[in-house]
Amino acid sequence: MAFFEKHIRPLLIERCYACHSEEEKIKGGLRLDLREGWETGGDSGRAITEGSPAESLLFEAIQFNNPDLEMPPKGKLPDAEIALIQTWIEMGAPDPRDGTFHGPEEHSIDLEAGRQFWSFQPLRSTPTPEVSDPTWPRNPVDHFVMVQWDEAAIQPVEDAAPDALLRRLYFDLTGLPPDTATLKAFASEPTESHYAAIVDKLLASEAYGEKWGRHWLDLARYAESTGGGRSSVLANAWRYRNYVIQSYNQDKPIDRFIQEQLAGDLLPWTSPEQRHDQLVATAFLAIGPKNLDLQDKEMLRMNTVDEQIDTVGQALLGMTLGCVRCHAHKFDPIPMEDYYALAGIFRSTRTLIRENVSLLVEQALPVSEQRRQAYQAYRSAATQLEKAIKTAKKTKDPSEADKARLKDLEHQLAALKQTAPAPLPKAIGVSDEKETGDYALCVRGNVHQLGDPVRRGFLQVTQRPDHKPPTIPSGESGRRQLAEWLTSKDHPLTARVYVNRIWQHVFGLGIVRSVDNFGATGDAPTHPELLDYLSGYFMDHQWSTKQLVRHLVLSHTYRLGTADNPVNREKDPDRTLRWAMERRRLPAEAIRDAILVASGSLKTGRIDSMLPGAASSDSALRNAKLDYERIVNPSVRSVYIPIFREEGRNPLLDAFDFANPSFTVGRRVPGVRPTQSLYLMNNDWIMEQAETAARRLIATHPSSPEKRLHQAYLWTLSRVPSAEEKEVALDYLQLHAHRDDPQAAWSGMFHALFSCVDFRYIH
Repeated sequence: MAFFEKHIRPLLIERCYACHSEEEKIKGGLRLDLREGWETGGDSGRAITEGSPAESLLFEAIQFNNPDLEMPPKGKLPDAEIALIQTWIEMGAPDPRDGTFHGPEEHSIDLEAGRQFWSFQPLRSTPTPEVSDPTWPRNPVDHFVMVQWDEAAIQPVEDAAPDALLRRLYFDLTGLPPDTATLKAFASEPTESHYAAIVDKLLASEAYGEKWGRHWLDLARYAESTGGGRSSVLANAWRYRNYVIQSYNQDKPIDRFIQEQLAGDLLPWTSPEQRHDQLVATAFLAIGPKNLDLQDKEMLRMNTVDEQIDTVGQALLGMTLGCVRCHAHKFDPIPMEDYYALAGIFRSTRTLIRENVSLLVEQALPVSEQRRQAYQAYRSAATQLEKAIKTAKKTKDPSEADKARLKDLEHQLAALKQTAPAPLPKAIGVSDEKETGDYALCVRGNVHQLGDPVRRGFLQVTQRPDHKPPTIPSGESGRRQLAEWLTSKDHPLTARVYVNRIWQHVFGLGIVRSVDNFGATGDAPTHPELLDYLSGYFMDHQWSTKQLVRHLVLSHTYRLGTADNPVNREKDPDRTLRWAMERRRLPAEAIRDAILVASGSLKTGRIDSMLPGAASSDSALRNAKLDYERIVNPSVRSVYIPIFREEGRNPLLDAFDFANPSFTVGRRVPGVRPTQSLYLMNNDWIMEQAETAARRLIATHPSSPEKRLHQAYLWTLSRVPSAEEKEVALDYLQLHAHRDDPQAAWSGMFHALFSCVDFRYIH
């Protein structure tokens, strides 16, 4: 014991107690301030095996040889201290510190009481309320908003000006600014019918799906590399991105959209095109971040399941489920059994090919029989030639005839490759495992310590007490049944969560502000009756996003201005009653795309893969030698730019708060940082676009400086300059006129417009 008291206790106190003691905190369920703590172990199991450092997790952690198990987190211990711990363990880990470790306290969950929480209640149908001024509302949305104004004695601000409203509408529906002709036409005729016609035109445009598909990609943690220790390129991820964009343009019912992403490979199909889309859709479950070179394959499998459960929970249910892997939910009525009921479904789902460096599953996509036969014939011929060449090269002391034959074979192979058909298409996706079935509860989340078996199923709190558990047929994973449960009209969460997301993207803040958290630690809805009305409206209109968006932007509430009202603000400082619209910063993609529109450089149209062939065939991103600058800065809409998890992202997107692709992101939080201003002031791409815009303006508007100035403002800010802005701008242009270099002057003008606040915000 003397060795422990002299060397080990002081070391543990200094290095470990801050994270693993009762007085401080107990991270990972591990206590190191008493013997029973390390004997019981934490989430990863017993910490020390007496007499055997090699079998002790604690010793493995302090050696820093396993990137997934390194302690202390601030850095490796000195070699001398590591040697002391090794000696102590070899001695049998003598430890006089008595005491009982009870582990983390578990609290019982009352499911029936949990069902009384607002988000788990069935949708309520509320009649459209009466309001004090029935002439103000344009649809039921306004009635639900206005009834709270009446209660609080609040008056709305004035409506937005026609040019501000049109700019808002264009960016909200398409992510692009309005063209000059539409601005002028609407300014001269800002009627209800004209406005509605513009709404319908934008909803029918290809740009609509590119804008709204990006919102879903934020939830789906879309990226084109895996991240992790050995980051692999996801060469076929673009197919999922385009599936999402196409689904929004086709206004695919969201219940069907969700079903395809969870179980598209298991759903019936009536055409090769439908089968193609359903297989591609299942990438939703696969494209999350992964450490594919993790050698503990059972842990890798469970980490993948955990990531899938967490994504489904946040994206579709507005619930945080990841913590339930190790213990019952601390705040919401979700026991561990519910987590492992879902885990059984996803463990029965084949997502990875588990090898030394694991791979994602890829599914062969439907092609015509003619194309399949042509490719197979090519591969057969190429394989025969390659074998013949290999045999010829093995010939010892080849004759001139042998050399000529080898040369001829090589020419044949080269000629064959010149006419090679495109490889048969594949898509990242999932399928059912050969062996499917229930799983067991993992003790403290440790995949190597299994507890009682758990029947596959869903969250109990969302089901009525008399609900019959789902029947999952033998040989199926349960994903099809999971998709049906999530999209049932009786489900209390799915429609509410989705509708709230749409409201947030249209109005700036959700009716439930914590859009990814509908649990006890989230925000309560500011307008619960409105949320339930919209959820019912959404489902009654075949889960149509376009119909829902149209309903919202045709409301009078959407058309309000952003002006302040001190009287209202005193009563409602956070504007939760919606008496004015939020002044919102454009998302990063819209800022970049608007710059390309102003310069005339934006290339429209659907884009497939933007990765070079070398990247597609190289499994390791770090070895692909990608030309990041060219790949991530093309003159196409930003939604098509490849997104990597670790490096090489577009600098403008990163500067302006692009969603972290390793997480489900329901709401981007715009920040204001000096790096944003510095980027706009100094970046070469910004200055190049300003120069291009100036050349375009001079070429298309060879007129007076004042007319050019009006056009520059219309291209960038969707309005004409104010009298003060015009005076300042014309003075600047006059100052540079003597240099006889209009290009430089107008480049500077566009550079200033791209950098100004009004360019980055919608009012």
